[in-house]
Amino acid sequence: MPSASESYWNNFQIGDKDIERVYAFMLEKGEAVPTADLARIIIEARAREEQERRSRLSTEAHLYQPRNAPEVGQRLIFSALNDAEGTVTAIRPANNPRVTPFQVLTVAFGDGTSREFAAAYQEPHPLNELKPIALGAADEEPAEIYARYGAQIERALALRLRGDKEFVEHEGSWLLRDALATIDEFGLNILEAAIEQNNAAMTTPDLARVLQSDAGINLELEGPKRETSLFSLDYALTRDERFVDAGPRAERRWYLNRLVPADVLATPRVLQFAKTARTDETLPPELETILSEIQDDNDDLTPTASEPANVNLVLTYPHRRAGSLPFTQGVRALFPNADKPLLVTLIDEYNVRIPVWIVPDDNYVFGLKIWYDKHKMNPGALLELAPRAEPLTAEIRFQPRREGKSLWVRTAKVENGHLTFGTKPLPVAFKYDEEMLIVPDDQNALDKLTASGYGDRSLDLLLLELFPELIKLKLSGGSSVHAKTLYSAVNFAKRVGARAVFSALMNGEAFAFTSGGYFVLQQVAARA
Repeated sequence: MPSASESYWNNFQIGDKDIERVYAFMLEKGEAVPTADLARIIIEARAREEQERRSRLSTEAHLYQPRNAPEVGQRLIFSALNDAEGTVTAIRPANNPRVTPFQVLTVAFGDGTSREFAAAYQEPHPLNELKPIALGAADEEPAEIYARYGAQIERALALRLRGDKEFVEHEGSWLLRDALATIDEFGLNILEAAIEQNNAAMTTPDLARVLQSDAGINLELEGPKRETSLFSLDYALTRDERFVDAGPRAERRWYLNRLVPADVLATPRVLQFAKTARTDETLPPELETILSEIQDDNDDLTPTASEPANVNLVLTYPHRRAGSLPFTQGVRALFPNADKPLLVTLIDEYNVRIPVWIVPDDNYVFGLKIWYDKHKMNPGALLELAPRAEPLTAEIRFQPRREGKSLWVRTAKVENGHLTFGTKPLPVAFKYDEEMLIVPDDQNALDKLTASGYGDRSLDLLLLELFPELIKLKLSGGSSVHAKTLYSAVNFAKRVGARAVFSALMNGEAFAFTSGGYFVLQQVAARA
């Protein structure tokens, strides 16, 4: 059987009196209050009332039950009348020969009314089954009650408050509507222009200062009214479709919806993760070392806390084509946590500030295409990110290479609807990973290949098709191909993490691992 406390709080409903308490508390406080704090107010009030009721029951008044025979002058509490309290003023015998004899009490209540009740009535009756202490609202301390039932009480309270026009809600906190600062259309237009001119997301306090200086709207940013002012501004911005919160979890930063790139709102096809079998198997030490050097997406979708540090990356084709970077564990550590697109800034060695978007759901950092084009980047380029003291910023660096004599490099192209590879002499303006450098030869043809669904085939089939193409280039020596080259090549067909590629090579019957990170086809190995 559930305890009285369990029965009471599991069946708890928000009443008008609870809302009155919440209103009075918020009116006195004068600022926004989290739902959790309001739930605690209700719990404490209910528990206090129950304690007071029990005190009355145990001292001056008694719980009315029909079976008892009170005396004139005795005070009674009537549970069926919402714990109304009255005094017995008269007692007379009942005049009903059809039932067992009982008494009739006349009870006077504090509002001046009198009512009659049965007494000394021994027949079965629901009120005779009540125990003097049965509500259970105060069987535990308020803190213990909140720990056990707080979540469900908060849900019930939020549902009730949303249906009451006196309250406004924002990000889990509540404010009385009359306490909201007025932010009119003129003020919102001023803020739109300020964000566009700034070309960066702005904090709520920064925007409040803009309203004060440019729109003459006085929002109190000092003293006890500060939080109410910021709540009011956040509330107004949230309800205007021109604005979007582009800040981290712990801080709102406002930007303009119309300036958010489409490839942030919807992941471009070239950046959509291929569906591959997840594997946690440990690879040979050589391959595990190579994985740590590449630092790509690595099928690692579980964020872990780590200290900000320099991050080395090798640019792959999907990110070069989209103008993005992989959002790896190391890159995550450079920025605050976010559960939605986050606008941050990368600063290069020439102090050029590059606004970029972190898209945590699909593990990429978007907004580097112009920078890549300017520095003539290609897949295989070595990049480095480093932390900065300035909030929401990081450094991005590459090692320039003097463009002298052209180098023979691998190129990717399309022939008869299939991805193929060749070599040609081309200038290279950056330091690169020799095994991963592959230059797009015909970008339009590659875009069409991506759109055609060519990469939707299984990873094993893609590797079987691309492996002979890479052997023909004779750049890796003999009949073997380096794992990094295969990883770079596969990513021209679809975005795949290095661990998935290496695992497919290790587990595929057609491939044999030799040493130094190289693989050969089994039929080639058999002929050797």
